[in-house]
Amino acid sequence: MSVEGVFEKRCLTTGAPTELSFITTSLSMVFTLTSIPGNILIILAVVLDPNKNLRTPFNWLVVNLAAADLIVGTMTSPISVYIHMKEGLKEKLSVSEIRAIHLSYFISCTASVLSLSSLALERYLAVRKPTTYRTNVTNRRIILTITGVWLISLSLPNIYFEVGYITYAFIFANTAVAVAIAITCLTYTLMLRKVQERSQNISNNVNVREASYTISPSTSEPSQGHTFSTVPANTPNSIVTSAREMELKVTKMFIIVLIAMLCCYGPSTLLIYIMNFCESCSCTELHWFRDLQFLFVLMNSSVNFWCYALQSPRFRNAFTKILKIKKRRNGAEQSSSSTINNIPTVSFSTSAERGEEVEQSEIKVEMRNEGTINKGLDIVP
Repeated sequence: MSVEGVFEKRCLTTGAPTELSFITTSLSMVFTLTSIPGNILIILAVVLDPNKNLRTPFNWLVVNLAAADLIVGTMTSPISVYIHMKEGLKEKLSVSEIRAIHLSYFISCTASVLSLSSLALERYLAVRKPTTYRTNVTNRRIILTITGVWLISLSLPNIYFEVGYITYAFIFANTAVAVAIAITCLTYTLMLRKVQERSQNISNNVNVREASYTISPSTSEPSQGHTFSTVPANTPNSIVTSAREMELKVTKMFIIVLIAMLCCYGPSTLLIYIMNFCESCSCTELHWFRDLQFLFVLMNSSVNFWCYALQSPRFRNAFTKILKIKKRRNGAEQSSSSTINNIPTVSFSTSAERGEEVEQSEIKVEMRNEGTINKGLDIVP
């Protein structure tokens, strides 16, 4: 028996259980209400850019993800409400109505998972190759990436007309979803390793030359040959702490994104496999599996807003301005937001110590370069 015969030929005419149809209708309404406001806010934040700091390559990819999720919220979920309401009332569904929900579902969700993959790749390039990042990741290439995402998303679902919903759902799970999960896991793992490696290098460099950052003891008056010099106010501990904080941010982002993807697409993919290979399952069970698989994917379009935009202080500040929410400013937090402090402190160094200043400068430049990833490229934008 073909895969199409297991569900679409044997169970499509039996109809779904009434309670299932109304449950799916209710949850689709919830996902509509949760996905539309958040994704509209993301798009407005970047387009309006009230703080003039959001129009970056990464954030344009976030906008693309928000656009895909907005299509889910404005088209797929509302159509789902309409279809499953009619299904629950035992009204007949036309072929065009069924195709409308399936096509909007596959197109928008394919664009969503491919956008997640492009975001992971962009962050990987930002961390692994920070010196060439701004040269390689240009607006033109971002536009080409976004165009490619939508061309693939519009082309792949055409297979649906030939093989049917269940079979194409299987293809979707083994292509777009599998590739997205694999790319996300691989890139974030490699990115985390690189951040840990740089954090360890900073810690080692600070430990080796810790004396270079301490003020020489003033046991006597400066004698002939002594000179005054200035060194950054950053202490070794503060530099190491900053590196550790950067590492924790990457780890947190990786865990949140991975959990969101696995919680949504993991069960969905498992249910698709069950629908394709469980010939002993009853039609009632297959209808439950079909709707649950559908709902898990819709849920992902509602949680992406929380995984990306709300992790970014820049987005949160933009949302505050757009919504005109008054926010108390903390001067202490603002003053500590910069990665490298420029406040000099005075230290004594002898002529014999001047030769070490070159080494000190090299370490400081190296640490500033390491800090570029956190400050300029924003690992958690």
